Amino acid sequence: MLYYIKPMKSCIDVANLFLKWANRDGDLITNLKMQKLVYYAQAWHLVYFKEILFKNTILAWDFGPVVPDVYHEFKCFSSSPIKYKESGEEENGFGKEQIKFLNACYGTFIKYSAFELVNMTHNEDPWKDAYKKGPSTEIFPEAMRKFYSGMLKNKN
Repeated sequence: MLYYIKPMKSCIDVANLFLKWANRDGDLITNLKMQKLVYYAQAWHLVYFKEILFKNTILAWDFGPVVPDVYHEFKCFSSSPIKYKESGEEENGFGKEQIKFLNACYGTFIKYSAFELVNMTHNEDPWKDAYKKGPSTEIFPEAMRKFYSGMLKNKN
């Protein structure tokens, strides 16, 4: 079982941080791509920190894992890149190690297109196992932690 002790950021906080960095780097992020970036941030945070990054639910939708709260926040952009006006406070509330981790996660996954990320998640057990049970089935943090911990172990 996973526990969370310290105050947590929301999935929107993570998305806004990624959008700030996208503005900085000239990257374009659609809602579909953002879903996968936030999903992988949660998954790998579970591996490296042994706790969830945010409490928001992740569901198995047709195009891969989706955080409904993020989807609804940015659905007005449809399939266009998300336009984001920075507040200057995006990093507030994240620990130094989390910022370092999120920056590395962002750097790893931003280079892939939305559909490459969809294909990646479609080939990974957390989405596949949840989706087999039916669209909109929750992808549980423990399933993510187990799978991606195994990937890391096999990589080393």
